Amino acid sequence: MKCPRTESNLKQIKVGGIAVDISQACGGVFFDNHELAHFDEQHEKRGTVLIDHLAQFSPPALDYSKRINCPKCTDIVMARQFYSPKHQIEIDICPGCGGIWFDYGELAKLRGLFPHQSDREQAGKDFEKNMLEDPMYQAYFTQIEQKQSLAKKLNRFSQFINTRIF
Repeated sequence: MKCPRTESNLKQIKVGGIAVDISQACGGVFFDNHELAHFDEQHEKRGTVLIDHLAQFSPPALDYSKRINCPKCTDIVMARQFYSPKHQIEIDICPGCGGIWFDYGELAKLRGLFPHQSDREQAGKDFEKNMLEDPMYQAYFTQIEQKQSLAKKLNRFSQFINTRIF
């Protein structure tokens, strides 16, 4: 596999028995689907070992806003999205295989934001609460409810008309 940022070969290494692909050219790391769960919390030794290993690489000047292709599914452009409601870490996720690419330093930043699963869950709850209290979202949800109500009325009317005609 090739590094999506530098096109150099990725090196597969085992960390705590789990194989991950790293870029020695830019310090990025590719996790296959569901592998991140073994590295993302501060108490997980694998993550600490991986971050220490990646820290030895110096990233070149790169355009991180550029969309990249998945190292595994080379014809698929990865989706760029925020990892959390805090909007502090933007990662690349493959819609095909579910793999995740972390650029240099992003994994360490993630582990600092959410040291434990409970921190991630609380951030999600806080985001949901703030969203539900936001007047803009309340107006949006009101519009949706009004459209659903209208659709139900039209459906009942249509059923009434159809039963009366035949």
